[in-house]
Amino acid sequence: MCFRPPTAGKPINCPECGSVNPATAKTCLKCKAELKKTADNSDSDK
Repeated sequence: MCFRPPTAGKPINCPECGSVNPATAKTCLKCKAELKKTADNSDSDK
């Protein structure tokens, strides 16, 4: 039996098509739009 380990972080909703993407995705898996990192996903702003 195969299983996938859970991904770290919250899933990201695509601002263009609304699909749910893994927290590690840089572009939407469905429409390829760039996914913006939110404060929950990035701490480089502080």
